[in-house]
Amino acid sequence: MKATDILNREHGLILQALEDLAGARDQIESGQPPPKEFFEKALQFLGEFADKFHHFKEEYLMFGLLALKKEGAFDGPIGALRYQHERCRKCLNEMAKSLKGYADGDDIALTTLLENLAAYISLLRRHI
Repeated sequence: MKATDILNREHGLILQALEDLAGARDQIESGQPPPKEFFEKALQFLGEFADKFHHFKEEYLMFGLLALKKEGAFDGPIGALRYQHERCRKCLNEMAKSLKGYADGDDIALTTLLENLAAYISLLRRHI
């Protein structure tokens, strides 16, 4: 199995997590918000698997090898992909910070959660 096959399989797992998040967003919007624990587990998975495990491999292995092999021809796209990873990290962080307020029924926390959910889902779907 090639390394790119492994990355593609990982993309499938991440896309499933995004579908679960989109479903949770829809539940919130229909007045049936999932418990805070759902988001805690989802953010833990995405932070550990998608970011620390998968994105790490992309940033420190694949991107470096592409840059060497293509002698700088991919520097622009690689920079854009790294920026997307950073934006994803920021969204995850903002969502995590909003969870206590979300559980307490704070409207600002709910808005923060929804805005970052939408941004994260959209960004990562396009990224993959």
